[in-house]
Amino acid sequence: MWKFIKNIISREKGEVAVVLIDENDPDATSTYRIKSIDFYKLAGGIVIASLLFAVFIFFATPLSSIYYKQIDDKFRNEVIAINQRVLALQDSLLAREVQLNDLKEFVRNVPDTVFQISEFYDTGSTPGLQAVYREPLAVHAFDMLTRNTIMMAKTSERSPDFPSHFPVQGSLTQGFTPNAGHYGIDIAAQRNSQFRSIADGTVINTNWSLNYGNVIYIQHSDGIISIYKHAERLYKEPGDIVLKGDILGVVGNRGLLTSGTHLHLEIWKNGVPKNPLIYLN
Repeated sequence: MWKFIKNIISREKGEVAVVLIDENDPDATSTYRIKSIDFYKLAGGIVIASLLFAVFIFFATPLSSIYYKQIDDKFRNEVIAINQRVLALQDSLLAREVQLNDLKEFVRNVPDTVFQISEFYDTGSTPGLQAVYREPLAVHAFDMLTRNTIMMAKTSERSPDFPSHFPVQGSLTQGFTPNAGHYGIDIAAQRNSQFRSIADGTVINTNWSLNYGNVIYIQHSDGIISIYKHAERLYKEPGDIVLKGDILGVVGNRGLLTSGTHLHLEIWKNGVPKNPLIYLN
């Protein structure tokens, strides 16, 4: 059969004669002429008919419902998996929000000042500076002092470097209220306003904390330390000598314990918080 088909296709003129002989009646013969183009038409018709029949069988029988059901099941499973991932993400975000709120609540209940103190030692080479701190050891000033000590401590003593100008131009928004855990004053100012040292001194520490953002500590004479908090950035490093009016950094809104752009200023003398307004013009 395949040899016959190959013979038809390979003819140069694309045409063959087919003679049919009846075995019972040799004289009754039939002759047919077949062209290769007719064969191609027949083959193409058979293929098209087969495709149409397959499509008909697919849509007219339960085969289509089985196929679409498989697709629906796969799509449904993907949707369920995505939904489960979204729910897990929502639970994770909710847990993180609860943790963050707990953390905020915790830090808000911490006294405003975490003072750093250690032993004094004589600088010897820096005139006017009797003492600076060594490597700071984190100690809560509130734990070192009782409220009665803070409230009854003398506040009228002044260093020869004082009174001084305000460290930054702005508006006083909160005063010195040690009973409420606020051991300094808040000065609202424009963001990136420069703040300056209120007296000659030495930078004894700079750090960043979750509550107060960028903080700088300046040791002055007579056991006085000035502390500047919530800075956007600082220009000085520990060990730097600063003069009265030198730029220390720029005002910002850093830290959790802040509700706007401002500078928080504290003044401590011999480990006791003082009202900064006593030392300022």
